[in-house]
Amino acid sequence: MSDIALTVSVLALVAVVGLWIGNIKVRGVGFGIGGVLFGGIIVGHFVDQAGVTLSGDMLHFIQEFGLILFVYTIGIQVGPGFFASLRVSGLRLNLFAVLIVIMGGLVTAILHKIFAIPLPVVLGIFSGAVTNTPALGAGQQILRDLGTPVDLVDQMGMSYAMAYPFWHLRYFAHHVADAADFSR
Repeated sequence: MSDIALTVSVLALVAVVGLWIGNIKVRGVGFGIGGVLFGGIIVGHFVDQAGVTLSGDMLHFIQEFGLILFVYTIGIQVGPGFFASLRVSGLRLNLFAVLIVIMGGLVTAILHKIFAIPLPVVLGIFSGAVTNTPALGAGQQILRDLGTPVDLVDQMGMSYAMAYPFWHLRYFAHHVADAADFSR
């Protein structure tokens, strides 16, 4: 099988497993499209155990194309109501969102300085912790442009993948608890 066919097949398997995980619901709450990340972690584990090597060029293309589609679809979905939401209470909520990102950045910088965590790893943790996929893409591109070795750039994606699920698990647990009727 060619490298391209193998890479596309593995990524299709990730999509199928991820969408299946995303459709699992507990008390009406599920992971949704976030299940694809969990699917990637699961399939990636077994692909690594099998010793399969995927085409780096193909993975890079799919990563960039996927990020473009992700940002585009978010813009299409959120764009029309963005300015209308600013008139109601959106300005306060957007300032709160900025504060959350700034606080995450400060915590990330402190962790980097105190524990000497490598910059690509701490940037991946930051991107995953605030569930900011475009920040991951931008950070990886900056590291590549600076000539950072590929294995360090890959660590950024790995640390993103490790931090991102914790947000989803917290969100999932919170909504399952809200959906439960504890008054009985």
